[in-house]
Amino acid sequence: MHKLNCLSALIVSGVLTIAPALQARTCSGNGDLIGGFGWIGARTVAFVTPAAATSTTTPATTTPALAIGGSTTQIGALTAGAANAAAFASVGRLFLDGNGGMFSSSTPLTPVLQVGTYTVNSDCTVAATFTDAFATPGGAGLTPVQASATFEGVVVQNGNEVDLVQTGSGSTGAIVTLRKTKQFNACGINSLSGTFGLTASGVATSAPTPGATPVATPFTLSGRLDADGLGSLVQDSVGLASPLTQRQFTGTYAVNQDCTGSATLVGADAKSRKIDFVIVSAGGAQSLAFAFTDSGVVGSGLAQQQ
Repeated sequence: MHKLNCLSALIVSGVLTIAPALQARTCSGNGDLIGGFGWIGARTVAFVTPAAATSTTTPATTTPALAIGGSTTQIGALTAGAANAAAFASVGRLFLDGNGGMFSSSTPLTPVLQVGTYTVNSDCTVAATFTDAFATPGGAGLTPVQASATFEGVVVQNGNEVDLVQTGSGSTGAIVTLRKTKQFNACGINSLSGTFGLTASGVATSAPTPGATPVATPFTLSGRLDADGLGSLVQDSVGLASPLTQRQFTGTYAVNQDCTGSATLVGADAKSRKIDFVIVSAGGAQSLAFAFTDSGVVGSGLAQQQ
């Protein structure tokens, strides 16, 4: 019995000794992040500072800060959105080279430029800087410098996801999530098929009458869509038989060669929302990270394969 108790004590102490090692994950460096990643970046209205009230009797003594413009590219939308103080949402894709460089192209299948850098630390924290390399400083609508934004965060899911929050001086409150993509190029309309569960939120701003003060209305979307692999979002037999018909979305979609795309989502109330998306992988299944693109609408969401 004494020997058995000693053996049990040794086993327990051994487990306690190795438990911290099993719980702690370390990273080896920048090589832990390599390959194609789809990203979604956003700043919600909760992080937007309200404009200061202006006096009707005292002349203005300050000049509003010049907005930082960006190129008409995916990375331009991200960096300009992060560099300014307004709410925004955008999606795109990047290639991380394993050596601390981030690369992207202006359009599908065009040459890539370096659009940022990243550093992975041993505790799997990461720092990243995004720069709009496609913008010419001082060009039409642009400030004398290229839009740029810094972020810090963590590597999760064994390097398949990176969660970042904006840091540094100036504008803050933006977040960026990178998710690994199965494909970086060679996508087509048949690259998107199957049923997906969708969740999203946003804010729609519009004037109730011409000339009236715009009103911001928050909204959420949650439901199910079925992509037929041919460009249509359809109601399948399972969806038609469901008692929750208001949770079924239809519409159309297109997929670019770089695995980004666009779609129109139509709800049961016949209201439609336009989105841009990027095909990513989440837990081994296909997912769509997307941002709304309708005028006056800011928001984003995720559609995950069922």
